[in-house]
Amino acid sequence: MSYTTSTLDSGLSFDDGASLLLSGDAQPVREQLLDAAAEGLEAGEAVILITADTSAQTVVETLRGRKGFAPERLGVVDVTNEKGPEEIDGVRVSQLSSPGDLTGMSLEFAKHLERFEKLGYAQRVRVGLLSISTLLMYGQLQTVFRFLHVFTSRIRSAELFGLFALHPAMHDDKETNTIRAIFDAEALVEGDSVDLRGSGFLSP
Repeated sequence: MSYTTSTLDSGLSFDDGASLLLSGDAQPVREQLLDAAAEGLEAGEAVILITADTSAQTVVETLRGRKGFAPERLGVVDVTNEKGPEEIDGVRVSQLSSPGDLTGMSLEFAKHLERFEKLGYAQRVRVGLLSISTLLMYGQLQTVFRFLHVFTSRIRSAELFGLFALHPAMHDDKETNTIRAIFDAEALVEGDSVDLRGSGFLSP
């Protein structure tokens, strides 16, 4: 089995357990990540999105406009500190008060995954994080690095598919290269073009 996406490249597929870094300016990277998440819902997969730079309301509204929207297979962890409801259009939402609460993110992610397991959706799950750059604004590089290393290891062992956003223009080369080293592959997003690098994926 593998996870397929045509939003990044027509017919592209990723190994089970792979984690992909999407890097570039905030808006096009966000759109690519949410498009890939929407493809998962359309394919019958479950999706867990951790959002530190976009409210849960905006995330749900964006995905609701996509084909195949299925609120029962979508979970959101909102760490923007924008207070909101625990459910939006049927989508379960967890609220955390700060993007610096990495432990809370891990716990809420695990709760969503456990809920999907009980519902029978946990075999095929896409996990998205918007964005690593926001986490780095609230925490030190090594702390965020350790969190991401453990998190991507969990994705690998559970054979999920990880999608992580990074905005290199916000960081120096040391920060960017340290974060890049964690991931199986990277999609460099510039406008509508995507340049894929690394391993763990098959192009058509």
